[in-house]
Amino acid sequence: MMGGRFWQGWGIAARLLAIAVLPASVMFIAVAATLYITAQGDVRRDVAARGQLVATALAQSSQYGLVSGNVAYLRTTLRHLIEADPSIACIDITGADRQAVVSVCQATMPREYNTFEVPIRIESLPEIDVFEPAPTPPASRADRVIGQVRVTMSPAPIFEAKRRALLVAFALVLGAAVLSCLVGLRLARRLRDTLSSVMSALRSIRQGRFDVHLGTDHEGELGELQTTIVQMAETLDTARHDLEQQVAKRTRQLQEAVNLARQADADKRRLIVRSNALVEEERRRIALDLHDHLGAALISVRLEASALVARARSRGDAEMQGDAARIAATAQSIYATTRDIVKRLRPEVIDTLGLAGAVEELVRHADQVHPVARFTFQAEPGLPDVRGELAMPAYRVAQEALNNIAKHSDATLTSVTLSALPGTGHLRMVIKDNGRGFDTQSPRSTGIGLIGMRERVAAVGGELRVTSAPGQGTTVCVTLPLPAH
Repeated sequence: MMGGRFWQGWGIAARLLAIAVLPASVMFIAVAATLYITAQGDVRRDVAARGQLVATALAQSSQYGLVSGNVAYLRTTLRHLIEADPSIACIDITGADRQAVVSVCQATMPREYNTFEVPIRIESLPEIDVFEPAPTPPASRADRVIGQVRVTMSPAPIFEAKRRALLVAFALVLGAAVLSCLVGLRLARRLRDTLSSVMSALRSIRQGRFDVHLGTDHEGELGELQTTIVQMAETLDTARHDLEQQVAKRTRQLQEAVNLARQADADKRRLIVRSNALVEEERRRIALDLHDHLGAALISVRLEASALVARARSRGDAEMQGDAARIAATAQSIYATTRDIVKRLRPEVIDTLGLAGAVEELVRHADQVHPVARFTFQAEPGLPDVRGELAMPAYRVAQEALNNIAKHSDATLTSVTLSALPGTGHLRMVIKDNGRGFDTQSPRSTGIGLIGMRERVAAVGGELRVTSAPGQGTTVCVTLPLPAH
């Protein structure tokens, strides 16, 4: 994990430098260590062979000097041998009783040395009785040990003699390593330049610039990589151009569809406005017909019944008087119902009192007829006087909302507020109740009445928002544009 994290922070240049230098450095260290260890092994083997050889030669050459007791000869021979071979640290010759006879050593003993011992043997002479005329020859001869040669060898002088050759070998290996590093660095620099250009091209492609240019002068994988990136950039540029063309085409089509939808929406709004106007006109005509014809007829019936009551009373006909009175009461009831229908079809207060007065009368009427719930109305100061057809959308929304509250909400308190939004040229009407509310996301929450309210408000460029939740009441907020003066 640590090695991976260590390498992850390296850039391309550092990685290529490591690739170029580390193998050559490791190779130099490995070869130098191998040469050093091999040289030490060779020196130790050479010392072992020479020590054994010197000890054996001395054992053979010192036989008669040891037997004859010529110690000076032996010392001179040993001294010349030590002077001739600096790897011999010390030579000791002992007798058969292990007592030292001759010992010649260097001035200083080395730290590292090896000792080789070889016995000094001499052939035993047969025992001959001079008085025996024909001695029997012995079956075999035995060598007799008369002393011991101990040679102490040091590998340091031999290794020192080989040090120069070892240094030359180290220099050659170091030169080869440096040359390898230089070649690797040159190749790594070319590779880094190529990879840097490739990374720059990829960054340009990532930023949406596909006009990249790479010198495809390399062969093998690098050349193929450069060619592939250039081809990829050209393909992406072509694809982007085609995509931009498609996006532009789809954008034009979408704009046309949006324009058509807006035109259709505008036509729909004009149609709704025209339909509402026709409906209101038809309601006004029906209301006038009911008022002028049916109302007049009912008044005539009531007057005739009242006259019949008077005649029956004068004649003393109680039965006819009662029938006539019932006819007059029925006519009066029908007339009152007709007046109520006329008011609903075309409220006269819109033309006489304006929107605020008409909505206030709606609220007062709802407060009178509802047995439990209370209805309040408030018109804030600064409300403009809106009358006639301009006030009809807000009046119909208030009428539908109050009917829905009376039928479905089980509310005990309902407030209606009219206000003008300063600086916007819009009218706001808020109808709020404390009823049971409903889930506005439920499909069943969108009834015909609410849809009609939305369409009526949208047709005149207004906005209707309904906020409700189960058990938290309902708030209907209507924003309508005011007529320009």
